Amino acid sequence: SATGQLLAIDLATGERTILLDGLLKPVGIAVTADALWIAGRREIWRAPLVNYLPSAPVAVLTELPFNGRSLGALTVSPQGNLLFETSGTHSNGMPVEGAARLWSLDPANPTAPAVIAKGLKNGYATAFDAAGRLWITDIGDDPVNGLAPPDELNLWAAGADFGWVRCFGMREVAANYGGDAAGCAATRAPVALFPPRSTPTSVVPSPWAGDTLLVALWNEGRVVEVTVAPVGDNATGVVRPWLAGLVAPQSLLVWSDGSLLLADHGADTIYRIRPTSR
Repeated sequence: SATGQLLAIDLATGERTILLDGLLKPVGIAVTADALWIAGRREIWRAPLVNYLPSAPVAVLTELPFNGRSLGALTVSPQGNLLFETSGTHSNGMPVEGAARLWSLDPANPTAPAVIAKGLKNGYATAFDAAGRLWITDIGDDPVNGLAPPDELNLWAAGADFGWVRCFGMREVAANYGGDAAGCAATRAPVALFPPRSTPTSVVPSPWAGDTLLVALWNEGRVVEVTVAPVGDNATGVVRPWLAGLVAPQSLLVWSDGSLLLADHGADTIYRIRPTSR
């Protein structure tokens, strides 16, 4: 049911103000020069800003490909476009039309987004780092060869095919979906793998360490750090524990003062994290 809200939160006092109500699973938000954008269950909405406040949202894209998981994050690119994903659903081992894609939407022409990557089951979270590199998490879900596949961290490249539904993990063959070794070898390898069903729902560059990403693992109740190093036009990553003891961490955001905001959906709490003094 359409019971979701968009809130403004005063970080100094915790005071909350409802800006929009009656939304359906608003899991992604982004702001451009004159509008606030919301990713919902199967829609992208645009709410014009009037005196810096959002007016009534209007759906600009509807009935997007959908496998039961809400759309993920909305991310503004350095060029001012909006990135969003359409989750993977398949028929006879092939993605349905428009599914398992990462899209770039021009705010001036929002009804005609362009595909910038494919082969992502659930490219739920995206983030740009200071070097302009685009990082993408992918949630596997579907069993392959009788087992749950690992989840992934990926580095975008133009025209990249990340392999779903035929391939999984480190370009391994999903025999139950008609994959083959030659086809999987031609896909783009992930940078790092996470445990099956760990569900990476957010990624951000670490505000305190270069070439390091922080990734929220929803089902594991923790945040991990991934130190990355270039390998040709791709990269490889080393995953290490960073923060545990959470319930269901969903969103990470680096704030303007260099602190990190962490929303724990399972605890109904937003945390602010700062580095310890040395």
